[in-house]
Amino acid sequence: MTEARRWRYERGEGRTKHRWQHDYAGFVPAERGACGKCASSINQELAEQLLNEGVPFAEMGDHDWPSRIYAVYQGAIYEAVPTIPGTSYHGYPWRGDLPGRTPLPRAILRKLEAKALERNEANELKQWLKQYGGR
Repeated sequence: MTEARRWRYERGEGRTKHRWQHDYAGFVPAERGACGKCASSINQELAEQLLNEGVPFAEMGDHDWPSRIYAVYQGAIYEAVPTIPGTSYHGYPWRGDLPGRTPLPRAILRKLEAKALERNEANELKQWLKQYGGR
């Protein structure tokens, strides 16, 4: 059996777009729609832990890394996308109620619900989905 691959979290040089002073995820209005803001307690170490414990989603393609990785923290769903394909990712709060957004696959959602249950965040996740789930 091969060792699990470790992904690196890449915030981005000087990147503050997805950061704010509150210790919860949320959204603020922006020019091109809502801009996700990460909980202030997510530092580099925690971001990489969430990324590497996250739920991978692989779209059809010829690469061997997930096109998205989903995680749950404080009941909020986070989505990470490749920055350096096959090496690193950048994450932000996910919401499914944006125009053109497809809902999370049920298999991904079930895994996120199980992770939230393990961390006693099931009620918070339920509230997140009620507010931002788009179903």
